[in-house]
Amino acid sequence: MLHFPAFRKIQTTPELDAFATAYLQFSGFQVPRAYYENNLVFGVWWREQLIGGFVLGAGTRLRTLEVFAGAEHRDTLYRHVEQAEPHTEMCCFWMNPVFQQKTGLNFFVWLCVAYALRVFGTRQLIFGTNSARLAALYGATPKCRLLHSDVVNHKRTFIFTGPRKDCLLGVAQILWYKIKRLRKISGQKKESNQPFLRVA
Repeated sequence: MLHFPAFRKIQTTPELDAFATAYLQFSGFQVPRAYYENNLVFGVWWREQLIGGFVLGAGTRLRTLEVFAGAEHRDTLYRHVEQAEPHTEMCCFWMNPVFQQKTGLNFFVWLCVAYALRVFGTRQLIFGTNSARLAALYGATPKCRLLHSDVVNHKRTFIFTGPRKDCLLGVAQILWYKIKRLRKISGQKKESNQPFLRVA
């Protein structure tokens, strides 16, 4: 039997509870319930299991700035955002680590991000992370601009911005970056599994 991943907007309380629980488990961030309820929450399912998702927000208070910018920088960043075009933030992105090495599912999740941004996003995007690995992914596309970097709770944080019209190109570049990284990891595993040759 063939199985295909599913992607949809989360609209029921049980699904929202499942998303909130999973995001807390995999990120360590406790998100106020009101943030989920007042923004667009999306989930990806594989064989009826929720394996990833993200939130698109467009409120006056941006979780990206509240979490990834120090208090002394927030007012300046808010002024910058307010003076620019309206921003949509892509926030609370997560994927179950068990499925991150499954290339097809990984690609599907990122394509869902691109689709949601094209359909529901404003012309300008903002997103952040405290993961150096994700920051490297975001920075791999020249269409993303590092807006601010900080240290919050003893951890380096990164805030990026970019035009929505380039999100599909940006996702394609991120996927290419991930392909190269997976190939490199696969090559290293093969080398480590080679038997040692003894030279007489």
